[in-house]
Amino acid sequence: MLILRIWNYLRGYAIIVVKGIKIERFINLAVVNNIYLWDIEKIDYATIKAKISSSDFFKLKSIVKKTDSNIQIIEKCGMPFKIKKMKKRKWFVVGLAILLISIYILSSYIWMIEIYGLKNIDEQVVIENLSHAGLKIGMRKKKINKRKVENKLLIRMPELTWVGVEMKGTKAFIKVVEKGPEPQLINKDEPCDIVASKNGVIEKILVLNGDGMVKDGDTVKKNQLLVSGTIIRNNLPERYVHSMAEVHARTWYEDVEEIPYEQIEYKKSGRVHKTYSLEIVSRKFERDKKIPYEDYNKIEKEIYIFNFGSYVFPIKLIITQYEELVSTTKIISEEEAKTICEERLNAKIKLQIPEDAVILNQRIEYFPNEKSLIGKIYVEVLEDIGVKVRIK
Repeated sequence: MLILRIWNYLRGYAIIVVKGIKIERFINLAVVNNIYLWDIEKIDYATIKAKISSSDFFKLKSIVKKTDSNIQIIEKCGMPFKIKKMKKRKWFVVGLAILLISIYILSSYIWMIEIYGLKNIDEQVVIENLSHAGLKIGMRKKKINKRKVENKLLIRMPELTWVGVEMKGTKAFIKVVEKGPEPQLINKDEPCDIVASKNGVIEKILVLNGDGMVKDGDTVKKNQLLVSGTIIRNNLPERYVHSMAEVHARTWYEDVEEIPYEQIEYKKSGRVHKTYSLEIVSRKFERDKKIPYEDYNKIEKEIYIFNFGSYVFPIKLIITQYEELVSTTKIISEEEAKTICEERLNAKIKLQIPEDAVILNQRIEYFPNEKSLIGKIYVEVLEDIGVKVRIK
C-alpha cells in the first residue's frame, strides 16, 4: 500500500541480505517476535534479500545467533538517513540553499536583451536608447512598463516605425521595424522642372507635360534644365505646370584597380591558443591576455553557465580562440593579375550603376608595370536621368 510505503520511508528502513542454512527458521522467528520483514526475495536455498525498518533491525541480533545466520546491510533508505547525510554535508546544504535563493531572486530581473528586425541601425544604438526609455540589463521586471518603453523608444528614434517589447524569463525580446528612405515626392498639382541628374547624351526624350528644353542627340551636363514647368506664350500670361517626361540618356562610368604581382597570403599553421574569462553581470574577470602570435584569426564563444531556456543568468564563460596565421609571399603572373583585377572592377562598378540601367558597352584596359597591373573599366549605359525639382 502507498500509505505503508510512505510510513516506512519516513521512519527509515534497510535492505538486508541474510545467509544461513536455517533461513526458514530465521523468517519464522522474526514473525513470532513481531519483526516485520517485507519484499522478501529468495536468492538461493540459503540466501534471502528483504527490507526491515531501522527500529526492528537491532531486534534481529538474538535470532541471528539462534539460526547461526549472517546478516549484511546492502542499503540504508528513508528520511532519517537522508537527514543524517545532510547533516554531514551541512555547508553543502547551506551553499545549495543560498544558490537556490540567489537563482530565485535573479530570475526576477532582465539579464539579456535580444533585438530583431534591424537592417541599417546599429544594435548598440538601440540598446542605449532602450536604457533611456526604461529598459536595461539588470532591471527588475516589475518596474518595466512595456507599453511605455515602446512609446518612448519610438519618440527617441524617429527612424523606427514600430516597436514591440516582450519578456520571457530573464530575457527581453525587442522587435522593431525601420522606416524606409522617404522619397522626395512632389505633388502632381505642384509646379516643377526636370533637370539632368548627371552628364550624358540624350538618346530619347518624351515630354508629357511642360516645355522640352533639349532634343535627342544633345549633350547635357548635371543639373541642366531638360523640361521647363514655366510656360511662356505670346499674348498669354505666364503659367506654371508640373513637368512630366521620360529622359533616356547615354551615360558613362569608370573605375580603377591596382593588383601587385607580389601577393601576401595567410594560411593557418595549425597552432591554437585559448584564453578563458568569466563575466558576472557586466564585470569581466580574466587573466593576462598575451597572444603568442603576430597574425591570427580570433574566434570568441560565450557560454552562459546558468541557461535554462528563457531563463538566462548573468554569469558567462568567454572562450577566446586564437588561430595562428603564417604569411607567405606568392608571385602571380600577369594573366592571374588580370583575372583578379577584372573580378574586383566588375564588383566595384556594379555598385555605381542603377539597377534599372541598361549596359550598352563595357571594356577594361590594362596597364602593366614592373611591380603591378593597373586596370581601368569603362561602362556605357542607358538610363533615365530626369529629376524633378520644385520651381522656386
